[in-house]
Amino acid sequence: MKLLAAAFTAALLTMPLAAMAQETPPAGAEAPAKANQPIAYFFGIFEGTTKVIQGAGAGTEAAGRLSRVVTEADGSGFQITWSTLYIDDENPSLLKIKDSTEIYFGATDNPALFKQVKAPELWTGKPHYWARIDGDTLNVTAIVLDADGTYDITHYARTVQGDAQRVEFTRFKDGQLQRQVTGTLERKAE
Repeated sequence: MKLLAAAFTAALLTMPLAAMAQETPPAGAEAPAKANQPIAYFFGIFEGTTKVIQGAGAGTEAAGRLSRVVTEADGSGFQITWSTLYIDDENPSLLKIKDSTEIYFGATDNPALFKQVKAPELWTGKPHYWARIDGDTLNVTAIVLDADGTYDITHYARTVQGDAQRVEFTRFKDGQLQRQVTGTLERKAE
C-alpha cells in the first residue's frame, strides 16, 4: 500500500510545468478557476518538434523527428494516438513512424474525467491510463505496476490554445525523474 501511495504522490508531482509557472495570487486571494473545456476542444491533429529538457538527450531536439498527436471522438469518449515520426534517410519525402501509442477513453459521471477502455489489471506490467481535463489542458497519465512492486508513471499535459498545443511530458521510475520533454505542436488540416 505504501508503494501505491508513493506512485500516486509521484503522479501529483508531474503537474504541467505551465501550471507551476503561473503567477501565485496574493496572500489571502484565490486564483479564479478556469472553466474546463469540453473534450471536443482538444480534437484534431497536431504536429511539431519537441525538446528533451531532462534525461537521455537533454538539451537536444531529435533531428528530423516530429511528434504527432491525434485526438478524436469515439462514442461518448475519445481516442488519442501519439506518435514519433522521422524522415526516411533513403527517401526524404517519406515520413515513417518510430513508435505509436493508441488509447481509447470512455466517459465517466464527471465530464472532466475519462477512464481507459479495456484497461489492464494493475500489477501486470502494462500501462493503466486515465485522462483529466483541467481548463484548457488535457492531462493523460499512465501508471505501470510490475509484479515485483516497481512502478513507472508517465504524464502528458496537452494545453490547447488556438491552433497550438503545448506538450509537457514527464516520466518517473520508482520516484526518480527519468525524462522531461516539452514542445509546441501546430494544428494540421484533417
